[in-house]
Amino acid sequence: MKHETISESKMSRSVMGLDDGEIAPFVRKCVKERSLSRVVTSLNNDLLFGTQTERDDARIALQRIGFSDI
Repeated sequence: MKHETISESKMSRSVMGLDDGEIAPFVRKCVKERSLSRVVTSLNNDLLFGTQTERDDARIALQRIGFSDI
């Protein structure tokens, strides 16, 4: 599965690159491995401090993993 190769430096693009059916397994894997906070922190940093493109990508990625109020 694609979600096993996600790198922190391109977190938003990696999350956006997941197929719809891979989102839930990715989130479950992150919860199990206790890495979801690292994923969300990376995306939040892009959302707060990134370029406009990075902010847009981070917003979409956060929405895809279930943070829809962003």
